[in-house]
Amino acid sequence: VADAPIHACSCHGPFARPYRGQCLPSFMVIGSQKAATSKLRWYLSRHPSIDIPKEEAFHGGPNPVAAWDTSAEPWLLSTYLDAFEDVCNSTRVTGLKMPDYIVMSSRTIQLFHVANPRVRILVTLREPIARMYSYFAMQLRFGWSPINHMGKNPCMQRRLRELLRAKEAAALAARAAGRPVENESVRFTSEDIMVANLHCVRPCYRNNASGLGEAAAQEVWHEEAVPQCRNIYFTPLVHSMYALHLRRWLRVFPVDSLLLLRFDDIVLRPIDALQRLAAFLNLPPFPEGFKVEHGRENYTTVTRLLESGAVTRESLRLLHDFFAPHDAMLRQMFGQSFW
Repeated sequence: VADAPIHACSCHGPFARPYRGQCLPSFMVIGSQKAATSKLRWYLSRHPSIDIPKEEAFHGGPNPVAAWDTSAEPWLLSTYLDAFEDVCNSTRVTGLKMPDYIVMSSRTIQLFHVANPRVRILVTLREPIARMYSYFAMQLRFGWSPINHMGKNPCMQRRLRELLRAKEAAALAARAAGRPVENESVRFTSEDIMVANLHCVRPCYRNNASGLGEAAAQEVWHEEAVPQCRNIYFTPLVHSMYALHLRRWLRVFPVDSLLLLRFDDIVLRPIDALQRLAAFLNLPPFPEGFKVEHGRENYTTVTRLLESGAVTRESLRLLHDFFAPHDAMLRQMFGQSFW
């Protein structure tokens, strides 16, 4: 509550900071969904020196963005921090996993910095097309309707409704002609949603928002004045525009505050990735014999999508051409290739 007493609190390590008798997180995991953020959180939660709650721990609490605006209502952040273990005056630290934070606005990133300018940022990166496909495939398996999700972006809603009507009309015509119709023919596929997402994103970012070229290099946000671009940053394709988002973060945090982890390393070489991470957080190494799960080597990749016929060659070409300058900019920003 707003008038609760504030106790003395000493927080462990160089990246923590006390706030009204509690410790702010020493690090944030901000990688996108289906980029091994949940797996990484599970590993981190088992490190002897780390407390990192599941995202569900914050449900029902303050808005996870508004809580960081300490100038408006300082007690909101205190309430938000109640989801963490009390690590005051101990040798443990806390961390936060919120995949959606990667797409936050410059103002929100600045709020994080004001609260704790020393916080470490962990970014998990996965090849953008495979990540998108995996996200949509997972959601469709759960019976998810893309029309009323993804921030209810007007362009996505319009395109998907038009596509659904076309599928239904084709099915009716086939039945009228006596041809068999499978239920799947009137359902969305991951490819349908990916292509719709691509067409809706294009007009919302100048010069592809890649950062290649003088004009695009200044771009960090979508065209808010365009009605069809409302909430476009909630759509999964935008989550995969890594260079665009990390430009915003690097305008606020120094580059040595960020650690970029490849999805493939977390899945296939977890111990190596975790020991790098522990060193980055200035924490003891993960203990010898730490149990990890080596992921399946047949997880979704662009090559496997093409070989299986899950996505057509034409759609993959459109998506590849869109992401190519983004991937090039990411290599330029960090001096390495990620896939």
